[in-house]
Amino acid sequence: MCHSILLHSVGGAESTSSMMAWWTLAMLAYPETQAHAQAELDAVVGRARLPTFADYPLLPYTRAMVKELLRWKPPAPLAAPHRLTEDDWYEGMFIPKGTICIPNVWYMNRDPEIYGENAAHFDPARHLDASGDIAPGPSDTKEEGHVSYGFGRRQCPGRYIANNSLFINIAIMLWATRIERKKNASGRLVPLDVDGFVDHGLVVSAGSSHSFETMLTCLVLQSSCPI
Repeated sequence: MCHSILLHSVGGAESTSSMMAWWTLAMLAYPETQAHAQAELDAVVGRARLPTFADYPLLPYTRAMVKELLRWKPPAPLAAPHRLTEDDWYEGMFIPKGTICIPNVWYMNRDPEIYGENAAHFDPARHLDASGDIAPGPSDTKEEGHVSYGFGRRQCPGRYIANNSLFINIAIMLWATRIERKKNASGRLVPLDVDGFVDHGLVVSAGSSHSFETMLTCLVLQSSCPI
């Protein structure tokens, strides 16, 4: 029992850390999403206090950012193996009962027929409806907007903690900082190759010939900051 608790705790901490690393990359690559979320935080929270979970219902774009992060860079691109309980057919291929299948979560989360032609890009707005509220998720995602937590009868039991942890981490980071790419000696932004960061699984979230440190400038906002 103790070993089980320890494994779940380590796995949860590592996956949250990995997701925050990918989120930082998203803020560098898609600064317009950062600006949108910060405008929402300024309108709801202001500058006199930190965001709290009481603000959760009033921050749909920030919540959508969590959904999009988990869709865009799933912590486990290949889900846990599943076993067929009965014979099945898929796109003309016969799959007998008992076959072990490894779901391609990466592709399922980026299916252009579900998420549109920009499925490979980070766009939290895809999870919002016309009024700016959280839209119903695609079928079979159990309103998560992605299948990174699994599908069918069982999902990751830690998804509630994960969603809440990512929400409050992202909200506070966006409230307190502005994340920008560095500029070179000529005043131009340092090139950023999003695809140059490679997912190695839960142990190492990203690796590249260029690191975050070589391109990241994190500026603390100065107005009425109580921390």
